[in-house]
Order: sequence, then structure tokens, then C-alpha cells
Amino acid sequence: MSKVSTSYLPVIALFAVCSLIGVCRGEQEPAPEPLAHYRFNGDAKDAKGVHADFELENTAFKDDALYLNGHYELSVEKGGYRAICRTSGLDIAGYTVALRFKSEPHRIEEFRSFRSNLFTGGVSSYRWFGLQRSQNGNLVVMLNNGLFRHEIKGVALEHHKWTVVACSVDIPARTVIAAVNGKQVSIIRLPMDFKVIDLPKGIRLPKELEGRDVKLRTMLMQKDTKKEWSFTDYGHGRCFHGLVDEILIYGRALTAGELEKIPLRP
Repeated sequence: MSKVSTSYLPVIALFAVCSLIGVCRGEQEPAPEPLAHYRFNGDAKDAKGVHADFELENTAFKDDALYLNGHYELSVEKGGYRAICRTSGLDIAGYTVALRFKSEPHRIEEFRSFRSNLFTGGVSSYRWFGLQRSQNGNLVVMLNNGLFRHEIKGVALEHHKWTVVACSVDIPARTVIAAVNGKQVSIIRLPMDFKVIDLPKGIRLPKELEGRDVKLRTMLMQKDTKKEWSFTDYGHGRCFHGLVDEILIYGRALTAGELEKIPLRP
């Protein structure tokens, strides 16, 4: 072996060791790129600059987060909030959502009942996805207008504490993966005959809209519910009360390993 080739051995060895360390650390795979990213640092803009701002009414920005007062928009009482965004191009057969939040009801019981909602996909007549808190305090994943409901027992969402929840939905693979505070907590297997319920040909008014303002009803009915997200479950009148610091929406189902790379921490 020549002297020149021998002199390169330490460099090659060092490169090999560094590459191995990078592989072990998972540095060869960067964090997945989101479809939309809302930071709520004083505004409701998509940091990606692709999708429209959140539609906000009766909300506020507090401590670089979006504050939601916990009052249902369609309640007879005034002051109900509205916070809705739309992600065009989203395929509801495969997607991932992640949010950092802190509940702020005055009583813990409220976070278990009518203020138990976290995040919902679909607004008016059809809610294809939902994250909520159960009566027992556990994380709940819902699909198909709540016809599929899975409570992840032992995965409690603490009151008045910053929490990160991420959920990946892969309908073709019939798999839902949930993570809390950066750690996988459940792999949910959907039934073999599970199918996404399509929107009805004729949209019917939800019961909670009966007798309400015509302008409001028309506005909700004309929205593309397949592409919208909200902190309110308009089907059951449940909403979120507290602070939402950040939301990431991905246009595909992330793997368990990718969920851990989402840059949100409690």
C-alpha cells in the first residue's frame, strides 16, 4: 500500500465513525415537512405561507398563544368564539396533526365535559376526525362523526399544563398512531371493513343550527368541511377552553419514528 493511500486511512475512519453516530442518532432523516404550520405568535397566519389565516372571532392572543374562551359559538349566550382554518389539498385518507395546548377551565370537571374538545377535522355536517378528553381524563380519538371512538386508557391529559398531542391517521393501512409529549402512546387498529364516510349528497342542517341566524347557517353549510379544522365539535357543542401555542398539520400519515421528530415539546 502506498504512503498516500495510507495517509487517508485516519480520515476515512473518522468519517465512518461520524456517519455511524449520525445514523444512530437518526440525523440522516430530517423532521417531516408540514402542510400547514400555525404558531399564533400574535397572528393566525400559516408560517408556510400557503394556506389562509385562521378565521377568528371572540378570541385573543396571550403569551404568544391563541386564547379560546371556552364559549360555544352557536350557544344562545353571546361571546362564543370561532377559530377555523382550511387546508386545501389535504387527503383525509392520510394525514397527521400535532398541537401544543394548555387547558384553562376554572374547574377540572369542565375539561371532562362540554369543554373537553381539543381539535376537530370537519365543521358543519360531517366531522371526520376528532381529539377529545374523556370523562376519565384520557385522550380520545374519533373518526367518522364519532361512529368510531377509541379512548386510550391510562393516557391522561393533565389540566392547566402544557401538553403536546400528535395523531397520525392512515386509512388504507387502517392504523392510527397517537403520541403525547413526544412519546408514542398507542397504535390503534381500525376494523377491516372501516371506510371513510363520504359527505351526504344533500347537506342537512345540524340540530344546533335550527332556528339560528340565516347568515350563520348559510356560512357554515357552504364551507368545505372535508378541509377544515376547528377547536369546536359543532355536532355535540363541545369546545376547547385555554391556550393553543402551535399547530402542525401534515398532508400524510407520519410513521411512529416521524411523530417523535415533530418539533413540539410541552
